Amino acid sequence: MEKAIVAKNIKKKYKLYSSSKERLLDLLTPKSYGEDFYALNGVDFEAEKGDIIGFVGVNGSGKSTLSNILAGIVPETSGYIEIEGEVALIAVSAGLKNDLTGRDNIELKLLMLGFNKNEIKKLEPEIIEFAEIEDFIDQPVKSYSSGMKSRLGFAISVKVDPDILIIDEALSVGDKAFAEKSLNKMKEFKKQGKTMIFVSHSIGQMKQFCEKILWLEYGKVKAFGSVKEVIPKYQAFLDKWKKMSKTEKEEYKLYRIDPLERDINDINLNQAIIDEHHPFENRDNFIVQPTSKIGHINDNKSFIYSSLFPESNAKSSETYKNSVYYIKREAKFNNRIFYLLSNKPSGKSGVIGWMNANDVNSKCEILIDADEKQFYIKGTGKAFNRPWGGKKNIIYDNLKNFKGDQFLVSKTVKIGKNLWYKGLLGENKVWIHQSYLGEV
Repeated sequence: MEKAIVAKNIKKKYKLYSSSKERLLDLLTPKSYGEDFYALNGVDFEAEKGDIIGFVGVNGSGKSTLSNILAGIVPETSGYIEIEGEVALIAVSAGLKNDLTGRDNIELKLLMLGFNKNEIKKLEPEIIEFAEIEDFIDQPVKSYSSGMKSRLGFAISVKVDPDILIIDEALSVGDKAFAEKSLNKMKEFKKQGKTMIFVSHSIGQMKQFCEKILWLEYGKVKAFGSVKEVIPKYQAFLDKWKKMSKTEKEEYKLYRIDPLERDINDINLNQAIIDEHHPFENRDNFIVQPTSKIGHINDNKSFIYSSLFPESNAKSSETYKNSVYYIKREAKFNNRIFYLLSNKPSGKSGVIGWMNANDVNSKCEILIDADEKQFYIKGTGKAFNRPWGGKKNIIYDNLKNFKGDQFLVSKTVKIGKNLWYKGLLGENKVWIHQSYLGEV
């Protein structure tokens, strides 16, 4: 089927400041102030034309942030988004100017969407009637209740007939009669094959209206699939979540160890798989196997575990950033993935610990051959102590001084789509990217 939305590795970063002084210093000085906060961190999902997708997750999981990015209201920090068609976002007071009247807001919104005066004149009474705010239409929007704002926003959006409709908690305010009226309108759109995103805390509405569910959890995708598949898991999680103390919830946000998976907290995975005589293990609900990848730690707040459990073994990954590591083991359990990172190309020596795979930018490392090859240094680029670089892995930060020198290669690997060559340069064994070498 034809895609309506394609979102790949979407990230949205904000800066959190402890004071206005810190914010000002961050603007005026080269030194970085404040703490990076990722509202979204590596979100992937696709919607086909005609899909009805529900966004679920506890408060702060990134549902509204993702909705605003899809609607073009705020930009993503990084990643790729492709939207096919016009998008309308319905949220409480979204896009409404408080100092303008309801009528002025209708005209302004329609003008911005490209409607001419005759078209606006025809649509305006239909919008006012649908919103059920006739007596207040010429009053400033700042005097409206949240329900009135929601109704006006909904009425404008559905009457402009968008290709993709995003409803963010807009039906959680106002009376039951208008909610029913709105759902009926959405059902009309559904019959027309329009794509809809539905953000709500109402599991009942999700079951009634949606076909697929995207479960977001603190900026990351926890699950994406059919309503029948995802909602029961989400409901089970909510039951556990509601019983957790404030401290337990904060720990969960930091460590992202699912409370539904705490029954395996007596297993020390680090010890379970380090023995090279048992490279593959399958125990009940988790699998550990060797892998050959290379990766670096993402910028978001994350943790390294000396063993996956207990959680007290966690420590900040901050000092390990800006380096590239070998990933030698992959642990899978209940659709969660963890990587074992090592400073050496070994899962036995040089191990620094386990990390949530979502916190690591990784690529497969594929050995091409160990044949000798002859190249020359072009004089640009850097040389590293392992392929794919990293600031802390630089051996030579400028190859200009080696321009024209021969480079005898002893090993070739492929990282992602790029070739890296290992050889002796000066007195050091280094890795150099293919683009910085010329064939003799």
